[in-house]
Amino acid sequence: MTRDTLLFGTSKAEAAKRVLRAGRLEATWDDGALRWIRWDGVEIIRGILFLVRTPGWGTPVPTLSDVEITETAAGFSVAVNAHFGTPGEGVAVALRYAGEADGHVEARATIRAEVPFETNRAGLIVLHPLDGVIAREATLEHADGTVRDVTIPKQLSPGQPAMDLRAMTHRPVEGLSVCTRFEGDVFEMEDHRNWSDASLKTYNRPIGLPHPYLLSVEEPVVQTVTITIDSPAEPVAQVAPALVEPEADGQPLPVYALPLDTPAGAADALRHVEAMTALAPQRLLLRWDPSVDGGTGDLAPLARLMEVTGAALEIQTIVSAEDARGLAQEIDDLAQSLTAAGIAPAAVAAFPKIDEQSFQPGQERPPHPSDPEIASALGRAFPDARLIGGTPAFFTEFNRKRPDTALWSGLTFGTSPVVHAADDSSVMETLQALPHILTTARELVGDLPVSVGPTGIGMRLNPYGAAPTVNDPDDRAGMAGRDPRQRGLFAAAWTVGYLARIAAFAPERFAFGAPTGPFGLLSTAQDHARAVWDDLPDGACYPLYHVARWIAGAGGGRLLRAEITGPLAIVSWDASGVRSALVANLSSEPADLPDIGLRAPKGVCLDETTAISLSSEPAPEPRHLSLDRIGAFGVLYLKGPAA
Repeated sequence: MTRDTLLFGTSKAEAAKRVLRAGRLEATWDDGALRWIRWDGVEIIRGILFLVRTPGWGTPVPTLSDVEITETAAGFSVAVNAHFGTPGEGVAVALRYAGEADGHVEARATIRAEVPFETNRAGLIVLHPLDGVIAREATLEHADGTVRDVTIPKQLSPGQPAMDLRAMTHRPVEGLSVCTRFEGDVFEMEDHRNWSDASLKTYNRPIGLPHPYLLSVEEPVVQTVTITIDSPAEPVAQVAPALVEPEADGQPLPVYALPLDTPAGAADALRHVEAMTALAPQRLLLRWDPSVDGGTGDLAPLARLMEVTGAALEIQTIVSAEDARGLAQEIDDLAQSLTAAGIAPAAVAAFPKIDEQSFQPGQERPPHPSDPEIASALGRAFPDARLIGGTPAFFTEFNRKRPDTALWSGLTFGTSPVVHAADDSSVMETLQALPHILTTARELVGDLPVSVGPTGIGMRLNPYGAAPTVNDPDDRAGMAGRDPRQRGLFAAAWTVGYLARIAAFAPERFAFGAPTGPFGLLSTAQDHARAVWDDLPDGACYPLYHVARWIAGAGGGRLLRAEITGPLAIVSWDASGVRSALVANLSSEPADLPDIGLRAPKGVCLDETTAISLSSEPAPEPRHLSLDRIGAFGVLYLKGPAA
């Protein structure tokens, strides 16, 4: 299974999908969920599924059994039993999905707890797509019978945009009306885009009610979701994009920052000096948390890494103090440690420890230094550094806290695509939400520079629980701290897609990866077996290394093109009169190459046929290529004169 390992970092394959059709209705059965429900090819519902959330907001994968699928011209149905948790001590759910050619879809869940079961949420979930919903009128029916028309806003809501829902009717295109009705509990909607999910999510058990709570064993709970489609007899038009993105017009591409999750990461990097020198990141992004492992460690390797890479230093320090006096002491200690090591940071940020947690809008936070106190302490200790605000966590926390732009010379946030779902399709779909995030960020901060990251497929921290999920290293898992796809071509292609989505918004800095470890650019021995990579020399280049090096080389270049067209992500730029491009295939099937606008370019093709040979070449020389297709999750780097 070498191919799967090169593509996904694991030989474990996802369950096969099955497309179901009845007349003009189409849906895809996908491992317990009904996804991509379409009418005349128009996506009307992104998905219906049942999930259980643990007290730490983890999402356990159910065991499915007794799957029965029927399909006729008049309709289709799927019956399946899903079990969450330990056998005999978990939750058993009987699920039935049905779709009819006349435009009727129903999901029904019968929930039986085998023991009193503690959960933050257990129920049916409906995901609405962005196109056809965002910036369009919808009708909401509430549990008390009131009905109102609303326009779903483009700006991301930091809280719940719709509460106490009984039904929602949206109109994706002229003449097409889709009513989604909820029964069996109180439902509400949250703006999933905050976490980079490409959907709006309607769920049961309102977030304002106490959680976790217990599911009783005494009687089953029944929930239903019913979708009624009202459509003209003739085929409907295709849906228009919900958002008009900025055009590529010479914006500077973001500089690349190599994250160091602890100072020890610098020492790890220096064991592979040749690769780090070739990588040439413009910045090192150091997370400094004195509360971790009893201290911060030796800073001499950091100074050396800055020297060999030529990178400037940006620091995000995590402050444990609850008041201004303790804050000042921690900031002064940091400044003294850096001075003793001969390091002058270019940019500094300080975040209270509680900023690694998530709070609902308006929710009271524990005692912590205020942003003005933090800005003042940083300004005194680092008079020559730029002061950065924002959050060490995700855009969700940025949107909920909404930092004061007057205090800072730049703002930062990260993302992770596995907060709510970890399957390959959901992770790739998160790229659709990035322009929505950047649009809202720009509305909130104006012209203040925005920095994105650290990001990656896994989660470095968990704002919604004690820590990221500890998963089997070969498993795709929600909220996992070590995702196998980071070491595969999947992560390389996804990262190019990420850049294609954010580049036109001109972020100042883009941070992803790490020298080694779960987010590493380089392969080193781990505490678990890794097919393929354990057979290669220590320090071999993962596919993501090459993408990071190419993106680092693009930093500051003039953006010419940034788009995702079909399965391909394309970014092209001009740097000192030399034109270059990155092309990534975001799908598991080969794709035809379009015209990139370069004449007789030289390049490097990173795909399943070259990934192993390129693992020993930190700086492969571009050569003339004769390609008309790009392989599954392949990445192509090209440079040459304009055509």
